[in-house]
Amino acid sequence: MPLLYLFETTFEHRGVASKELYKLWLNHTGPDFKLQEKGLIKYSFKVAGEKTVVGVMSVESPGVLDTCFAQLPLYQVLGDQIHTRFTPLRSYEGFATDLSERAGSDTKFEEEKEKKELKQGLFYIVTSSVEFDPALMTQQDFLKAWAEEAKAAVGAKKLGTLLDLWKVVAEKKVISLFCVQDPAELDRMSLDLPIAKKTGIIVRQECKSIRPIGEWAEDLKKLAE
Repeated sequence: MPLLYLFETTFEHRGVASKELYKLWLNHTGPDFKLQEKGLIKYSFKVAGEKTVVGVMSVESPGVLDTCFAQLPLYQVLGDQIHTRFTPLRSYEGFATDLSERAGSDTKFEEEKEKKELKQGLFYIVTSSVEFDPALMTQQDFLKAWAEEAKAAVGAKKLGTLLDLWKVVAEKKVISLFCVQDPAELDRMSLDLPIAKKTGIIVRQECKSIRPIGEWAEDLKKLAE
């Protein structure tokens, strides 16, 4: 069974001139795209305004994480100036099925096998942390509320605005990818979350503006000239 991981790579560039860095990063995108072609990288984005790349990987074993980036140009040159953090994920459909069962329902959700083509728009990655107050609700009521939210979230993927989402393994966190035409759309969606309207449940969200790595590669061609 393939294992899913969120990767977050941030780098420094002490001792490397800006133009040389752009050339280096441009060379880096070639092998990066090959990892996407092989299916190791499902999504890859640059965080707008930051020297950070985020994405989701699908690998056969955790050991792949120790070797998959070792030969990439940025790692070869910058070495310990590059820092990557991996967070284990699972498909949200599988998690939604588990929640449904714990909530007393037999509803099952099937994971979409085909990767969606990225459309034009503004991209965001949102990390949502969910907690509940045991003084105001039981754990079972919390799971039922989250099961309702999960069912709505899986349905939202079919509408296109929510590109994909995953549950962080062993944590009450969800990673979501969005594509909208206006930032206000994302604000409205975050305010309308069914689970956030439940008394006793607290949802905290962190949002980053991101760009498809292909767009960044086109910018690098100009910057490296």
